[in-house]
Amino acid sequence: MPDFPRPPVRLLIAAAALILAALACSLDLASEDAPPSQPGAPQSGQGNTGASEAAPTVRIIAPADGATVPIGQPVDIEVETDRTATGFLLNEGGQVRSIISMPEGQTGPTKAILSWTPARAGSYSLEVIATNRSSTSAPAALSLVAAGTVSAPGATACSGRVMVTELNYRDGPGTGARKLGQFEVGETVMVTGRNLENSWYQVQRPDSQQVWVINNAQWLKLEGPCSDLPVVQ
Repeated sequence: MPDFPRPPVRLLIAAAALILAALACSLDLASEDAPPSQPGAPQSGQGNTGASEAAPTVRIIAPADGATVPIGQPVDIEVETDRTATGFLLNEGGQVRSIISMPEGQTGPTKAILSWTPARAGSYSLEVIATNRSSTSAPAALSLVAAGTVSAPGATACSGRVMVTELNYRDGPGTGARKLGQFEVGETVMVTGRNLENSWYQVQRPDSQQVWVINNAQWLKLEGPCSDLPVVQ
C-alpha cells in the first residue's frame, strides 16, 4: 500500500480550530434567532439561570372559585404570593388576558389585582401565574360563571384603584419629588388633576391627603369621567 505524506501537525491544529470556530458561530446565531421574552411578563417553564430564588406560590383571594359574575362587567381578581413576585399573568382558556409588571423594589409577599371581563354567558377556566424573574410559579386555577348583566351607576367623578403593592406616592409629579409613602393595594383615590405631560396624576387619598402618582394603567385603574382632568402642575 503506497505511503502518502502526512500533513504537518500545525496544519491539523489549524483546521480543528476553524471547525470549532464555525460551530461556535452557528450556536451564537441560533441563540440570536430565539425571540426575546416580553418585558415584565412571567417566563414560561421552571428553568433558572445563574443565582435564582425559589418560585413564588400564588393564591387567588377573590372572587371565590365557582362564583357567578356579570357579563360585560370588569371583574377584579385579587391575588397574593408567599414571597416576592415581580409580575403576574392571567390566562383564559390558554389566552393571555391580563399582565401586570410590578413596581421596582418588591420585597416579601406580593399582592395585585388583575382585571378581566367576560364577553359572553357561560363557564370560564382562568389561571394566574406569578414570576420573580428567575422562576415561575405553578398556576392557580379559578372557575367562574358569567350570567346576566349589571347596570353600573354612572360615576360623577374620576377615581382610581391601586392594583399593586408598594406603589409610591409623592409630593410632586416626577420620581425626583419627595416620596411620602406607599398606597395599599385596592385603595381607591379621587383623581383631581394631572401634570402637563399627562404622565402623573394628582390624587386625593381617603384621609384627604393630596399626593401624586405615576400614570401607569397597570398600577392605577381609572374609572369615571377622566378624559378632561385639569392640568394642575
